[in-house]
Amino acid sequence: MRDDPSAPVNPEVVFFDLGSTLWDDYPAELHMWEYARQLLADYGISVSHDEILAKTQSVIHSFCPSLTRATVWQLTNGDRAIYNDVLDKLVSDLISRQNDPAEFKRLNPLFPGIHELLSRLKQHYRLGVISQHFKQVKKWLTNYGLEQYFEHLAVSGDVQLYKPDPRLYLSACQAMSVDPKRALMVGDRLDNDIWPANRIGMLTVRVLSDPYRIQQPRYNRDLPDYTIECTTDLAEILL
Repeated sequence: MRDDPSAPVNPEVVFFDLGSTLWDDYPAELHMWEYARQLLADYGISVSHDEILAKTQSVIHSFCPSLTRATVWQLTNGDRAIYNDVLDKLVSDLISRQNDPAEFKRLNPLFPGIHELLSRLKQHYRLGVISQHFKQVKKWLTNYGLEQYFEHLAVSGDVQLYKPDPRLYLSACQAMSVDPKRALMVGDRLDNDIWPANRIGMLTVRVLSDPYRIQQPRYNRDLPDYTIECTTDLAEILL
């Protein structure tokens, strides 16, 4: 579905987000919230899994950049000591599991057809990644053999710029020597992927993935040029 019929589709570079775009990280998120529920119980905070998911939906609708931080802060009622302890344990557990190739694949299954899509796109475009992730994400890409497709990885953990800061997107374009107007961003979040890319003039494609498919545009800068049901539908736009 094309949201802006006037937008030309002739990029030189195609950038991808990772989670919920190339692989499904929703199982990893659900695992994290179940662990968070257990950690909160140790502090006498009783919350059900459904209550946590309802809280995350509220945070998603609010366009808060960090779903995890905002949700944990609210669940701990703003108690900084509890918040820091729960968040530290969640991040430590996440990195440990993500660094185990078998666990990574179990919790972050690759969407069907991604290798075929990237292989075809690489014949026509230069490809890159813009990701709000830890430095370890470079190793995680190798779990699926995806590193071969990308010329540049703009990772927050490396450059210390975090979505939705448009400077992260500018730095990625500068690293690949491409004018933002000749670049396209593919991601699942209106707040962290579409809005900042639109701000600097990139073309944008939104993928309707869980849990961020529920986000609704606040105003015109949140509107992508295209909206697709799954990442492999990108072939219908670019090939």
